[in-house]
Amino acid sequence: MFLIGLFGMAALGGAAYAISDVLVPDETTEEDGEQIDDSVEDELTEGNLLELEEDVEEPDSSEDTNTGEIISEHGGNLVIAGDEDANILTGQEGNDQINGYEGGDLIDGGGGNDVIYGGSGEDTLIGNVGNDVLHGGNGDDNLAGMSGNDDQYGHFGMDELEGGDGDDRIFGGQDDDILRGDDGDDQLQGGDGDDYLTGGAGQDALFGGDGDDILNGNDGREETSPDFLNGGAGDDVILAKDGDIVTGGDGDDEIIVQPELEQEAATIMDFQIGHDKLLVTWDGPEDPELTIEPDSENNDLTHVRVNGENVAQIFGAEGLAAEDILFVTESQLAQYAFTG
Repeated sequence: MFLIGLFGMAALGGAAYAISDVLVPDETTEEDGEQIDDSVEDELTEGNLLELEEDVEEPDSSEDTNTGEIISEHGGNLVIAGDEDANILTGQEGNDQINGYEGGDLIDGGGGNDVIYGGSGEDTLIGNVGNDVLHGGNGDDNLAGMSGNDDQYGHFGMDELEGGDGDDRIFGGQDDDILRGDDGDDQLQGGDGDDYLTGGAGQDALFGGDGDDILNGNDGREETSPDFLNGGAGDDVILAKDGDIVTGGDGDDEIIVQPELEQEAATIMDFQIGHDKLLVTWDGPEDPELTIEPDSENNDLTHVRVNGENVAQIFGAEGLAAEDILFVTESQLAQYAFTG
């Protein structure tokens, strides 16, 4: 079994899936499920928590603002330029190109397939209707694609990027970024820094890249449409739901499996005993019964079952023992601003 590259293929039991290049529990259980303690809180939480904000900030009103200059117009397609001040720039119904240049700009592409450059400064870019391309540039920027199949690039700074509707491609770039795919089959790449990636609804592919990242495929997909979650380098935290395909990558990773009864088990491609931890959410009224069983046909495959239900299948985990697996509750995930 194997996983190739950033956007390669994962082959599982004869089926091939395209690959594109939470939270943190503060308690653990013994292998019999009877005792919960605080032994992993510091290890899992330190350096992994992000404070997420939903609101998009407008440019600082203390700066001078203007509405930019229309450099050219052809067939309803505009080229609009800002300047060194904080600009408020708005495209129209055509395929516009808008450049904010310096200052903290607010740019709305309007209708059409637009290309927007924030430039330097802390910018807010809104693609609006159409298949848009957004470049944050320097500074801590906010990018929102809205509707359409959008491409977003944070580049430099601590950026917040949100895809909206459509099949979006989102690239964080440098520094610690927040990437949200929302609806559609999205591809998210964190790049450098300690990033937070959440896919939203649809069949998403998340790649953390370098840094200690948090990946959440989220829900809203059909049973036959798994999310692909690749932590990359660094000590990552990855939340996998039923059917998701996980590659931890380099580093000491925490992989949290959030199973649902009668659904397909999550698949973990590269579990490293002694480095990675597997955590299973459990809110049942009784202590869970954990069993670890090798596959009857594939010596490289191990099944993890809770009360007889297959919750995870792991490749390359020969020697996996109960002490490598911890139970956590849904409430423990929620208290870290992460509900799955």
